[in-house]
Amino acid sequence: MKSIILFTLVSLGIPTMHFTGIVQQKQASDTSSSKIEVFTFTSNGTEMKGKIYLPSSYNVNKHLPAIYLIDFTEQHFKLATDEFEKVIDGVNQLNDFNALVVSLDGIPDIDAEPHKFEEHYSIFKDLSSYVDSVYTNNSSRTFIGKGSESGVVLMTMFMENSENPIFDNYIVTDPSPKYASTIIKLIGTDDFPKKKSNKKLHYSFSTSNDRAKCIQLIDLIKDAKYKWLQFEFKEYTNSDYENTYPVSYAEGIKYVFNK
Repeated sequence: MKSIILFTLVSLGIPTMHFTGIVQQKQASDTSSSKIEVFTFTSNGTEMKGKIYLPSSYNVNKHLPAIYLIDFTEQHFKLATDEFEKVIDGVNQLNDFNALVVSLDGIPDIDAEPHKFEEHYSIFKDLSSYVDSVYTNNSSRTFIGKGSESGVVLMTMFMENSENPIFDNYIVTDPSPKYASTIIKLIGTDDFPKKKSNKKLHYSFSTSNDRAKCIQLIDLIKDAKYKWLQFEFKEYTNSDYENTYPVSYAEGIKYVFNK
């Protein structure tokens, strides 16, 4: 696949677990015929709660792509409590497009550090298995996050098992310098599964981030010319960490779904 580059100054083989099917409803976030359900699934022997946004079209079309938001407690900036809603807003901005939006219920007090990548990835692998078994038969899955959690998203793109990958699209906003350094090293050593295909990445960063490190990582990915990857990079020069994600999430969703 031909790589696509746009740089704009606007700017693991983990076993599947057994699941339980406890489902609750919450108030819908857009229309009365849309809804958010809360359910219980199991990951690594621990029961966890997830939530899923079901658009009104889900009543007649269950074959919808899913967007998975990784949202942990932010350790270094003011906590954002509306990321799930902003992902839904990004979907609703697109004409003739619908998607499920999935995340953990609540915001877990977890620090997304590179040495715990496999632990965090496994949660979303098990979460996606549950959603596939209950809500959709569409194999399109997008992984989205900001801050340290977006490091998990980007690391997933490189480290997923090539024989049985979970995600196709990746939306990364303001990855932490620690995760960026880890991925720079990973690319430099070329130590990740190679047999990949049809991946899309939207990578963005704000004035709050380490610009030199972000540019270094962008250049490494660009110069690698991965045939399996289409990508877009954006630097938001007039926006900081706490205000960029509503825009970058919407633009990332628009990009990965060709809208």
